[in-house]
Amino acid sequence: MTGFPMAARRRRGKPPLQDAIENAIKAQDKIAELEVKYINSFKGRGVFTKTHFSKGDFVVEYRGQLITSEESARRRRTYHRSCTVFMFDFHWKEKTWCIDASQEDDSLGRLVNDDNRHPNCKMKKIVAEGKPYLCLFALRDIHPGEEITYDYGESDWPWRKQSCPEMTSDTEVSRTAEKTAERHPSTTMQVRINCISTLFFLF
Repeated sequence: MTGFPMAARRRRGKPPLQDAIENAIKAQDKIAELEVKYINSFKGRGVFTKTHFSKGDFVVEYRGQLITSEESARRRRTYHRSCTVFMFDFHWKEKTWCIDASQEDDSLGRLVNDDNRHPNCKMKKIVAEGKPYLCLFALRDIHPGEEITYDYGESDWPWRKQSCPEMTSDTEVSRTAEKTAERHPSTTMQVRINCISTLFFLF
């Protein structure tokens, strides 16, 4: 384990699921290991590592208010479009639920950017104490200074159509998140001052 910061060594000694559950229940982020940085006017803010994460490690929770699909539909009718993009729908117990992260707060998961070509994390649903949580886990080793990203899903996200050097690549990779079947349209570019994107994952 020589060469890794003490925080990374401690994390590596704990199963990723246990790590995710402990952090999610406490509603805490790894602020000693992650930080928010402004990237540019196209992407806005992003979340970056300050230490090493190994493949499979829990990285950060997508945290917000857990609401029913009915409440989600009601809020989508009343929210400004730039805020509905923070609403993350998912299936649990044969129902559709939503994590509403539209409220600007200190949580980091809501600021993680999309990358449908080379994401280094993927979203998974975990359940602890009878409640679902959405958590990002590392797809590969992630080195200090890297931006945390994941694939938002199969949709025509506006920023994917933009001519941005950071988004171009000659190689298209397949989707890495678990079963995606539904999509919500969005006309909002990912300038992360207040909003991200609408996501729909089936677990």
